[in-house]
Amino acid sequence: MRYLRLLSELIPWRPSQAGELKLTTEAFAAVVAAILVIPQGITFAYLAGLPPEYGIYTSIFVTLFASLFGTSSMLGGPNTAVAVLIGITAAPFAGRGSPLYIDYVILLTLMVGLIQLSIWLLRGGKYFQYLSPAAITGITVGVGIILILSSLDGMLGLTPSETLFFFEKLFVMADDWQALINPYSFTIGITTVIAGIIAKIRYPRYAILIAMFVGYATGLLVMGIFTQVDTEIELLGHIPFQALPLSSPKMDLEYLLVGLAMLPNAITIALIGLAQSMVIIKHLRSDTDQSINLDKEVFAQGIANTLAAFFSSFAGSGSFNRTALNLSLGAATPLAGIVSAFIVFILIDTLGTLLSYLPMPVIAGTLMLVGIGMIKPGEIARLFSWTGELSVFVTTLFGIVFLGLQTGLIIAFILSLILFVLSASKLDINIKQDDKSVQIRVEGHLFYASIDQLSSLLKRHRYDSVLLDLSVVSYMDLSATEALAKDLQNRDTRETTFVIVLTSRKLLDHFQQRLEGMPVEFVYQPST
Repeated sequence: MRYLRLLSELIPWRPSQAGELKLTTEAFAAVVAAILVIPQGITFAYLAGLPPEYGIYTSIFVTLFASLFGTSSMLGGPNTAVAVLIGITAAPFAGRGSPLYIDYVILLTLMVGLIQLSIWLLRGGKYFQYLSPAAITGITVGVGIILILSSLDGMLGLTPSETLFFFEKLFVMADDWQALINPYSFTIGITTVIAGIIAKIRYPRYAILIAMFVGYATGLLVMGIFTQVDTEIELLGHIPFQALPLSSPKMDLEYLLVGLAMLPNAITIALIGLAQSMVIIKHLRSDTDQSINLDKEVFAQGIANTLAAFFSSFAGSGSFNRTALNLSLGAATPLAGIVSAFIVFILIDTLGTLLSYLPMPVIAGTLMLVGIGMIKPGEIARLFSWTGELSVFVTTLFGIVFLGLQTGLIIAFILSLILFVLSASKLDINIKQDDKSVQIRVEGHLFYASIDQLSSLLKRHRYDSVLLDLSVVSYMDLSATEALAKDLQNRDTRETTFVIVLTSRKLLDHFQQRLEGMPVEFVYQPST
């Protein structure tokens, strides 16, 4: 049966699965998504250290495959955090943008896809729900800050200074800004940012597109008034777009050794990509009535990244922004993502020449807008109502900004696990007591991390008759049972009784087996 279920998840999505399909709505959402993903794809290619056409290919093929094998309206494709991680991973092994660097990114993409497919085979998608929302907010804000700081080089016309800590970079800029900053680049970049911020107030869905258009127009105006020698403005240049950009990961000894060195980061990229996608899916399942198969969505992300390596694309993930836009336009099926991939192809094929004149400060300004958009004050403010969540957020953010993205992500996963264990180990105990008896009602999970709280309470009532109500306890591990047996052995049973109330047949059988011969009575009350 399990293998039949696995085979069913290999089948692509079909319109017949959507029930009532609103073709006009899906098509309109696809057009808007295609227009907006083009500047994002170019920007994220820049983040990943690749030529712009690789961002376009990722916008087409990763989006296409993820939607084709998915079950929801989530839009996949190039992703901010994934692109940053790809750049960090491949940079130590080759110069950014070089043929060797591209080969390593293609190999890395294949590794990410295969790791995600392994997680699908192990049915691991459900475990991503344990990643704390506070940790996700910390990751998002941290990546946003990294994007803002990394965009400063392009906006100000500086030579990239990636080896400097952000405060060193800011100090160098402030100390010698007159000699370092290109005023023409700054004018174009800051105009792009201001236009995007203003547009977000009136037209939030199209803010990035409007910002790029205004920045493009400003760049053309500046280059029309001043000469290239004066401005030294770098242009995007010709995008060598191919209709079918086939590629193949190289597998000789040298590449395999580099792949082995990149493996820890590949695992990190695979996990953070799936984590972001699963968070999006979680929101879609709670906010819509879409019929979503969680395991199939994991497969869709894995197969999309695996196939991406053979279509000159880099690894991607689900997109928070594009999915939210897709949902707001009424899209409710994978059809919008499938159609948008083909529309991107048509737009690039017809408008590629215009993009070649796009000033790079516009790309940097767009990058800054993406970073600003990732910092949501409302989400951060909510965390101040609970110290635990706030601590996770602050620690994750600190780790990403000061210790690096990989370290921050590891911190986020560890803290999420600790927060989950602490939350799960907290018991809600209600006590009613008279002269010689006590009623104890327990809510929560009884296991190694929580049993001490109950054991301490039972020791204080060693000489009282006890009615222990576990009717709402659904789980109890071996260590908790043994701790309870030890408490029973130390009780004064001459004039007292110990009764356990249960509604779970599984727990009743468990107790009767483990506490056989102990001075205890059971009351089984099956739930109706």
